[in-house]
Amino acid sequence: MNDPSRSRARLLMLAGGVLVLLATSASAFRGSVRASGELQGEDPRREQLRLGWETYRFWCSSCHAYSGEGLTPAWISTWAPDDQNCWQSKCHHEVIHPDDGFFLPYIVPAIVGQGVLNHFGDGPTLYGYVSTLMPFQEPGALSQEQYYAVLAQVLMMNRIDYGTEPLGPETIGAVVLGSAPASPLPILPTVEAPEVHSMPPEAAASTPAPGPRPAAWTAGLLISLGLAAVASVAVAVESRSSRE
Repeated sequence: MNDPSRSRARLLMLAGGVLVLLATSASAFRGSVRASGELQGEDPRREQLRLGWETYRFWCSSCHAYSGEGLTPAWISTWAPDDQNCWQSKCHHEVIHPDDGFFLPYIVPAIVGQGVLNHFGDGPTLYGYVSTLMPFQEPGALSQEQYYAVLAQVLMMNRIDYGTEPLGPETIGAVVLGSAPASPLPILPTVEAPEVHSMPPEAAASTPAPGPRPAAWTAGLLISLGLAAVASVAVAVESRSSRE
C-alpha cells in the first residue's frame, strides 16, 4: 500500500513545478513585448527609460509597433478589425481626410534592427531628425524630456550603448550610430495603400491606456491555467487521502 503522506508530497511537488513553469513562461512573454528589458540595481537610466517606453507606446507604437518592426502586416493584424481600415474610412486618406484628421503614411520603416539607424551617423543628427519631424501626425509636439527619453528607449531596443547616464544634451554627442549620411535623411514615401491599416497614432495618444499587448492576455491565460491545475491537484490529493 502506498504511503498517503508520500503520495501527497509527490503531488504537491508536481503542482509547485507547474506553477514555476507557468511563471517562467509568463515572464518570458512579458519580456518579449517590452523591448527595453530590465535594468539591474539602481541604474540612473531607469526613470528615463520608463518615460521613454510610455511615450513610445502612446506616440510611436501605432506606426512602428511595440517591437520597432514598422507598419508590417503582422503588426496591423493585432488590432481590432474596425481599426485596420484608416485610409478607407477617409479619416487618414492622403487627400480627402477631414480638417481634424491627418494623412498616415502607408509605409513606416523599422527602427529596430541591425544597422537601421546607421544612416543618421550620430546621436545629435538622430535627435534633430526625430524632434523636428516626429511624431508624424504632430511634429515637435513632445517635450525635450520626452524626445530624449524616446531616443534612449529606441537605442536600448537596438542594444546601442549610450553610456551609463540618462540621455540628454550633455550626453547625446557621445552616441555613435554608424557612417555619416551621404544623402538627405529619408522621407517616408507614398505608395498604394494596402488592404488593411493600423490604428492611428492620434487615437492611441488620446486613450488613457492602450489595448492589451499581444502577449499580455497569453501570460494571463497561462497563469489562470496554472491555478486551475494546482486546484485540480489539491482536489486529487484530498480525494486520494480520503480513500486511503
